[in-house]
Amino acid sequence: MMKRHSIALAFALLVSSLAWGQTYSGPRAYDGVHRNVIDGTLLGGYNVVTGWFIGESGAYTRHLTDRWSVSADEQMQLFKQVYSASVTGTYRLPLGRTNLYFDGRVLFNRYDRWNVNEPIVNLSAYWETSYVDLRLGESLVRYHKIGVKEEYRSYTTTGYTEPLVMTFGLGVNIRPRSNPWNLGLFIRNYDQFYYENWNINWGVRFHATLRPEMKLFGEFDVRPAGSISQLATRYETSLKVGLHYVL
Repeated sequence: MMKRHSIALAFALLVSSLAWGQTYSGPRAYDGVHRNVIDGTLLGGYNVVTGWFIGESGAYTRHLTDRWSVSADEQMQLFKQVYSASVTGTYRLPLGRTNLYFDGRVLFNRYDRWNVNEPIVNLSAYWETSYVDLRLGESLVRYHKIGVKEEYRSYTTTGYTEPLVMTFGLGVNIRPRSNPWNLGLFIRNYDQFYYENWNINWGVRFHATLRPEMKLFGEFDVRPAGSISQLATRYETSLKVGLHYVL
């Protein structure tokens, strides 16, 4: 009986610690005044297929209300020759001192090096507490090769669809999310511009407040090769550093 009480007490303490503090202060935060948010990111890394690469990404978010927001994103990765654009609609549902977000996203990737287009539709839920964030969802991913010669079409697959690509991610912070600086760990099967089935990537993230309206953020990301196996060889390593600005 004592053991059951101890387990129940430990669980209650865990829940209360996750819910501690007002958590509407992360990258999605809206202060009720500054409706416009701009993010700019520089990235670089090494990929076993394409070698070294550099790139940039940008995002604009408009808070329509304290619950609804829309955003548009773009990226360019040189040497990889990857170009992306997306549009996202988000609804925020407050749950006590935590927040639950529902995202609907349409994403288009152009892999120019391989002459492949990749449209993606993603629906997911994102739960944000002071110390922990969790994302779960599903994606529909379509791959389509452009410019296949007519004489090859009878025995060459020009495209295929993955109708159910699970989206999952888990992040943990060492400080409350509202702290002026923070450091955390993450593991997930997606990034800002791709959604995979079982290729899991993991890394370290940080943010630091430079001014009330400006934050520095970034992450170091390792993406192993293979399906599920984290013992497989390294596929890609990257570093991202950016600025988050509200106006």
